[in-house]
Amino acid sequence: MLAVVMAGGVGERFWPASRRQRPKQLLDLTGQGSMIRLTLARLEGLATPGETFVFTNREQRDAIMDEVAGLVPPENVVGEPDVRNTAPCIGLAAVVARARGGERTMLVLPADHLVAPVGRFQELVRAGARHVEAHADLLTFGVTPTRPETGYGYIRLAEPAGDGGAPLFRVAAFLEKPDAARARRLVAEGCLWNSGMFMWRTDTVLEGLARHLPELGAVLGRIASGMGTRPLAEVLNEEYVRAPAISIDYGLMEKAENVVALRADFDWNDVGSWEFIRDAYPADDQGNVAVGDHVLIDGSNNTIVSREQLVAIVGVDDVVVVEDGGAILVCRRDRVQEVKRVVAELKKRGRSDLT
Repeated sequence: MLAVVMAGGVGERFWPASRRQRPKQLLDLTGQGSMIRLTLARLEGLATPGETFVFTNREQRDAIMDEVAGLVPPENVVGEPDVRNTAPCIGLAAVVARARGGERTMLVLPADHLVAPVGRFQELVRAGARHVEAHADLLTFGVTPTRPETGYGYIRLAEPAGDGGAPLFRVAAFLEKPDAARARRLVAEGCLWNSGMFMWRTDTVLEGLARHLPELGAVLGRIASGMGTRPLAEVLNEEYVRAPAISIDYGLMEKAENVVALRADFDWNDVGSWEFIRDAYPADDQGNVAVGDHVLIDGSNNTIVSREQLVAIVGVDDVVVVEDGGAILVCRRDRVQEVKRVVAELKKRGRSDLT
């Protein structure tokens, strides 16, 4: 199968560690290697290096190429000239992958998620591949929730769709991120977390994009035609910027009728904020999680990450403190999703050295 890894974001909620030239997917947040290398490791046995593609933005392409050297051929690392969200990225990936590998099953993964155990992940991917090879369906991986979570979207299931023993269901609805009360109800109903991982045949997704996003379909058609006679980068400079900026969920998955969800029972984390550290590292008897050089006195339920300097906190509870790259973040844990506001303010001030 073909594997497409989307690696174009910055991860602004992981400031100050994540920045334009050192995005989240290049960070080692677990002590086991960068996020993108962990993602590529999960593909071993599913897709060969030549069948694996990484899509990023042009500004990050060199850094991504250095990180995946030996794992993905340089020509399979594609730099988008403009940020246009996931629908254009996935459409472009299908066009490029089809041109180089023919009509194939295509697995799409974000570069910065964590999944375990790998064996179960691969087992379900193979089950999904058998389905999409036999049916013209768009498959999304829905993860069985382990708790009511307000930071994820949800998938409501309809009737079973599998014919080979796989836990596949038609999708009744994609649901926005809920408040705490609704999250509890959705989990009780049996809804799944929307993981942002997908699988389909290249022809199926391109036909779906052409039908539901005709403007994008036209752009992708011109890119496919141009690739035969001109360098890809030149074609993208001319055509990709004309693509509508829209997510694959809004642009295709919520509109199409041929959508199925594979219920996944592996552990999954989208590594969406510094709260993730609390899942990756053990807490002390006061609920504090600390990584790096620190002193903590009379504090509870804090998250501390120090990369270069000692961090000391006294008499403070429920805060996140991160020191990295000449900057320090301090925020309440219940507002950790707002860290991207710091990045927005720094951009307004022209502080490109810190973003």
